[in-house]
Amino acid sequence: MSGFTKIIEKDLGKLETSIDRLISTRVDYIKEIVSYIIGSGGKRVRPVLVMLCSKLCGYRGQKHISYAAIIEFIHTATLLHDDVVDNAKTRRGLSTVNTVWGNEPSVLVGDFLYSRSFELMSREGNNEILKTISQVTTALSEGEILEIVKTADVETTEEDYYEIIGNKTAVLFGAACEIGAILGKCQNNRRKALKNFGYNLGIAFQLMDDVLDYTSYNDVLGKHVGTDLKEGKVTLPLIYVLRTARDKEKAYLEKIITQERITQRDFDRVRSIIEKNGGISYTMQATENSLGKAKKYLDTFPPSRYKSALLELADYMLKREM
Repeated sequence: MSGFTKIIEKDLGKLETSIDRLISTRVDYIKEIVSYIIGSGGKRVRPVLVMLCSKLCGYRGQKHISYAAIIEFIHTATLLHDDVVDNAKTRRGLSTVNTVWGNEPSVLVGDFLYSRSFELMSREGNNEILKTISQVTTALSEGEILEIVKTADVETTEEDYYEIIGNKTAVLFGAACEIGAILGKCQNNRRKALKNFGYNLGIAFQLMDDVLDYTSYNDVLGKHVGTDLKEGKVTLPLIYVLRTARDKEKAYLEKIITQERITQRDFDRVRSIIEKNGGISYTMQATENSLGKAKKYLDTFPPSRYKSALLELADYMLKREM
C-alpha cells in the first residue's frame, strides 16, 4: 500500500463496502458487470482524492465515502462507454466488458452508473456538489466527442490536445478534489486551489498515460501498447514530432496515422521516430510541468499529513506504470 493511501486505509475499506452496497439492483446482470469492471484492479486515484481533500479541509463526517464511490461510478461509466467507442479488447489486463458481454450491455450499464450517481447525489442533498458533477459530466462528453472529431487528424494542435484531455480526464480529478473542499467547507480560495490542483494532476495523469502507450509493455500497461496509434489518437508525443520531424519522417507518420491497419512493425518504427525526435522527453517535461503547477496550488494549505499525502500522490504520477 502506498504512503498516500496508508493514512486513509480504513476509509478505503469502507469505500469497497459502500460500492457494493450502492450498486444494489434487482437486475443481477447489472451487478455482475459493474462488479467485474470496478473490481478489475483500478488504483482508485479519484476516490482517494475525494478522501484526502476532505480530510485536508477538516471534514470529520462519513459522506466522503459515498461521494468517493459516486466519483468511481462516474469514472467507470466513462470507461464502459470509451471501450465501446474505441472497440477496446483489454483493460487492466482483463477482457473489456464489451468483449465479454457485448456493446449494448456495456453502454446501458454505463448509463445505469451515471443515473445511479445522480440519484445518490440527489439523496445526499448537497446542491453545490450536484452542480459541480453536472458540469463535469457535460465536459466529459464534450471531451470524448472532440476526441472522436480529431481521430487521425494530423492537424491536431497542442491546444486541441489539451482541450481534449482537460475535458475527458482532468475535470474529474478536479471535481474529486473540489468535492473534498465542499464537504470540508473550505474558504472559496482554497476550494479553487484544490480544484486546480486536481485538474493539473489529471493533466499529468493523462500525459503519462500517453507516454506509456509508446514506452511500456502489454503485461505492465494492462492493455496493448500502441493502442492510441491504432485507434488514430493523436497524442502529445506524436503532435510534437509531427511539428519537428524531417519531411520524410513526417510523411511516414501521416501515412501510418490514416491507415486502417497498423502492424507491429509500423508501430515499432513510429515509436523509434518519436523517441529519436524527442516526443517522449517533451511529453515527460510537460508532465513534470503540470505536476509542478499542481503542487503549487497546495501552498495555501498549512503542513499536515494529508497535504504530504497529496504531494506524494503527485510524485507517484511520474512513477506509475499503468
